[in-house]
Amino acid sequence: MDFEEEPPPKEWGLDPFFFMFAKLYIKDILELKPSKLGRKIHFYKSHPVTKVEILGAVVFKQEREKFTCYGVDDGTGVIKCFCWKNSRQNKASDSGQSVGGLPMARQQQELQERSTLELGDLIRARGRVKTYREQMEISAYSYCKVDDPTLEVQISWMREVPRLYRKYYDKPCLGSSAGKRPGDTGSDGPLTLSKLVALMAEQLREFLRESKVSTFSLQDLETVDSLVSVACRPLESVPTEEEAEIAASNAKRVRHVFTHAAQKLEEEGLAFVKKCYPVKVYQVTVKDQELLRVTRQIILADCKLPHNADQGCHFLSVFRSVTERFRSVNKAALRQVLDALELSSDIVSSTGSHYVAF
Repeated sequence: MDFEEEPPPKEWGLDPFFFMFAKLYIKDILELKPSKLGRKIHFYKSHPVTKVEILGAVVFKQEREKFTCYGVDDGTGVIKCFCWKNSRQNKASDSGQSVGGLPMARQQQELQERSTLELGDLIRARGRVKTYREQMEISAYSYCKVDDPTLEVQISWMREVPRLYRKYYDKPCLGSSAGKRPGDTGSDGPLTLSKLVALMAEQLREFLRESKVSTFSLQDLETVDSLVSVACRPLESVPTEEEAEIAASNAKRVRHVFTHAAQKLEEEGLAFVKKCYPVKVYQVTVKDQELLRVTRQIILADCKLPHNADQGCHFLSVFRSVTERFRSVNKAALRQVLDALELSSDIVSSTGSHYVAF
């Protein structure tokens, strides 16, 4: 099957696009193809799109009794975004679930109630895409004015969206006929819960490496569309009753996948638990400046001791001292710290397990 062709309806639910708010360029939203079956669904290449999220400037505004129509320009095109004044849309969206199966934040409603958008203002909106008189438009579930004096939000958006296109949007959905080549029997086997956790751990490693995130909670991860789209992939095999129960609930599956992927990163030393209350917060190991500074100071002080004069400070000695201050740091995490310090020329490994600081 050609990647540009519309997949059969039975495969629509296999694609995370079907459930998520796709962060598409407005140009691509305007060019979405309606389904050949005449249903209220559109396609970006072979991906079924029902909901989108946009960020852009207001370039025109039309007030009506029941709604306000904003023209939103993201630099690639302009689209009409209908924002309803009554609570009908808000109640409908709040009674449902957002991406990842989590309830939509009520603060969003308060934001849009307080938002007075004028020409030139920056707007973020989420809503359903539809065709009216052969033109694409958005019926907003939620929207708000974005104050961005330092352009931080827009820069973050311009970094995230191209990456989403490169890694997900411009590739066929795995598991669909569009994503399979002739004769492909799936040598890696069906997608199970454990494989999904491993896949999420890989995506999470890349996300933390490319982003500026230094601390995160599971709740934070569940707001990142690119990660949630991976967690929402339907399982092809559920060998146990416990896995079947987890797979049956979208919210349970997302939380399970994120929890166990974070544990994998903790085991590898890429992150450690910073605090546990009121929610568990993870710290990206090599981005903890205090941990880096303390580790270097420990090595520097220990190297001055007579018995460390020749070879330097032993790894286990550093580990004991570091864990007195950072109790949740494991040996794998300390290895990450030592590698980072050596890379920056703050320390040198004199042997395989001894270090000298400068």
